Amino acid sequence: MIVVTDTSPLRYLIVLGNEWILPRLYRRILCPEVVFRECSSPGAPLVVRAWATNPPDWFEICEVTGISRPELGLLDPGERYAIELALKERATAVLMDELAGRQAAREVGLIAVGTIGILAESARSGWIDYDSTVARLLDETNFRVGSDVIELGRSHAQGR
Repeated sequence: MIVVTDTSPLRYLIVLGNEWILPRLYRRILCPEVVFRECSSPGAPLVVRAWATNPPDWFEICEVTGISRPELGLLDPGERYAIELALKERATAVLMDELAGRQAAREVGLIAVGTIGILAESARSGWIDYDSTVARLLDETNFRVGSDVIELGRSHAQGR
């Protein structure tokens, strides 16, 4: 499976020390250059900037030139370019948390997977404990999500 990542899931996984999940779940992880620059920016958490100085081999940074879909113009650059790259590379999914970006991805036929979905699938595979990892995500970052989404993730993690 080929996925393209936007900034937020990647940043949250790095902050938690769980970015190793990505190559286990997905065959190829592509990242638009604009997203990678966001991870390297002074506003990014120090651990994310440090990670970005030497990204792992499984992480592919891709240049995206131009936007072919005007309807994506209202999205943030990371979301816009992630969707464009996913379409260009015929990716199965985009990793994205922002609601508008997720809706736009679905409208063009992509699967949108957020941080909670990544953690739920990892827990289902037995690699992490879902509840303690989500608790850390909420305590240690600025991640915000409704309790209904957390419960849906928990159900998936438990195989229901």
